[in-house]
This record gives sequence, structure tokens and C-alpha cells, in this order.
Amino acid sequence: MKKNIIFEMSQSESLVMHYLWKEGAKSFVEIMTYLNEEEGRDWKKQTVNTFIKRLTDKGLVTADETWKNRVYYAAVSTTEYEQGRAMKLLNDYYGGSIGSFLSALTGGKGIDKKFADELRSAVEEDFTEGEE
Repeated sequence: MKKNIIFEMSQSESLVMHYLWKEGAKSFVEIMTYLNEEEGRDWKKQTVNTFIKRLTDKGLVTADETWKNRVYYAAVSTTEYEQGRAMKLLNDYYGGSIGSFLSALTGGKGIDKKFADELRSAVEEDFTEGEE
């Protein structure tokens, strides 16, 4: 996972990110057009620029300035972002302990067999994929 990335964003920032994740590299004009026409926003240039700057400062968006117009693209994939958010949540609220997280999730009552089997299956699947 990449370092020095802040794995959080506002709802408005997420509109920009989801667009870049879905469509790839886009110019400022393309981002602004998408937000105003497709997402129904009425945002001025300064507003959109602020969201892009915040995402850039967080390390989530980067810009390619080798072309005539600056082009923005996602610096992390959706999977990297989701993993980063999950780790941030685990570290911030549960001291990095999966056990503490599961206890909070279940209200301290433990987990039933079905849930345990799902967890075991997910862990085994992820572990097996890592061996390839």
C-alpha cells in the first residue's frame, strides 16, 4: 500500500474520485462537466478546483502536466482505497485489533458458526490468492 495517503474524503470529493476510478484520466473541464451535467451539481470552477486540490493533497489524485492541459487521475485504485480506509478504521478505533473490532461488531457476544465459516473462507481465499 502506498504511504503518506490520507484515506478519507468528503461526499463531494468522492464524486470526483468515483468518476476518475470509472473513467480514468480526465481534464479539469471533463471533471467539471461531469459533475455539473451528470451529477446535477451547480459548482463553479473554484469549487471543483478545491475538491481536486484536497484530493491531491491527500495523495488520492495526481496530475499529469506533460500534455497541453493538465490531466488528473486516481493515484490509488478502489481496492487500495478500501483497504486503506479499513486499516485506518481498525487502527483509529480498535487499536489495530481485529478481535476488538469483532467484539464491537457482535456486541461482545461472539460470532455464530455461519459468520465464523464466512470469515474462515474469506481469510483462506485471500491467503491462497497471495500465494500465486
